[in-house]
Order: sequence, then structure tokens, then C-alpha cells
Amino acid sequence: MRKLLQEIAVIPGVTGSCIFDKKEGALCKNLHQDLSGTNLETVGIHLIRLLQMGSMAGLAISSSHFRFDRYTVIGIPLDSDSVLITICDAQANCSLVATTAGMLAADMRDDMERDLSATTTTKQEPESEAENNDEKEEDTFIQVQLDEVEQALASAIGPVAAVVMQDYLARWRQAGPSTSARVPELADMLLQEIGNPELARIFSERVRAIL
Repeated sequence: MRKLLQEIAVIPGVTGSCIFDKKEGALCKNLHQDLSGTNLETVGIHLIRLLQMGSMAGLAISSSHFRFDRYTVIGIPLDSDSVLITICDAQANCSLVATTAGMLAADMRDDMERDLSATTTTKQEPESEAENNDEKEEDTFIQVQLDEVEQALASAIGPVAAVVMQDYLARWRQAGPSTSARVPELADMLLQEIGNPELARIFSERVRAIL
């Protein structure tokens, strides 16, 4: 992967490139020291959400270009949860950069598929029928709560709530078990996406009513 990123980095005008994963953040990266890791995280999350929104609309986005005052950002999806980000000077030949990055992205996908196929999974012992039934009931109850939280979020930030909810659900589940007791923790995380204080207050009230 690093060798492929290096091939992108040597293109004239390119400031850096990296692979951004929704769960793991920036993985392999080859960036100029002036580029902020925080900014990279923000750009990566928004690119992933853009791809997810396209997928929800039945659109398969092959690449996206954003021109800022100092840089141009080119995003090419590797899979549903990861994207190849290339950052270049605003005046760089973006067509050349995007074409080269697109060709190398295909090799990166092949590498990722090989890594996935090489990963072994351990099988767990089957649980009893009673335990399975209890878990199904708990999962159903929690899912109802999560659906209602998403509806409350949609009232505050609109249709993008579905994509935002999936992002924060992934982080929430990584931090601990998916239990009803931890739903308030998820709600607190979602408050970060509501910029309007009044809408944030209404969201919090709706969540308290749900719980």
C-alpha cells in the first residue's frame, strides 16, 4: 500500500495521499507535514458520508473532487467504508492526478481483498435456544430505541441523519456492548452534529422521552 501511495505522491503538484477508513481513520498515509491530521479526519469522514449518501440514492460514485483555496482534494472509493484521498495544489493537473490515482486504486482494492481472504475467523460454540431468544428480544428492544433516536436526529439535521447515525453507531459499538443502558452515551455523541442550540435541546428532550 505504501509503495502505491508513494507512486501518487511523486506526481507533480501532489501534496500527499492516504487511505481513510470509516472505523480506523487514516491508515497508510504519505502527507506533507503542514497538513493537519484533524483536517484529514474531517475530510475523510465527509467523503465516506458522501459515498454512503450516493449509495442510498442508487448512485455509485467513482470519484469526487473538491477545490479549496489552497488545495484540491480527490476522493476515490476503495470499498463502502474506505476511500483513497489525494491532496494536491489548487493549480495542479487534477485530471492527471485523478486518472493515476484511479488506476492505483484498483491495485489497492486487490491488496485489500487479499488481506481479507487471508484473515481467519474463529467459530464460536452455538448458544442454547433460550439464550438466543433472550438476545433476540434484547436486540429488538434496542433497535426500536435506535430507530427512534435516528428519527429525533432527522428532525434536527434532516435526511443526512441516516448516514450520520451509521457513523456514530459504528464508533459506539466499538466502545462497548450494544445495550439499552448505553443509548444515552450515543445520544450525547450525536449532539456534536447539531449546530443549532434550540434544535439540540429539542433532540435531547425527545431522547429522554424515548429512554
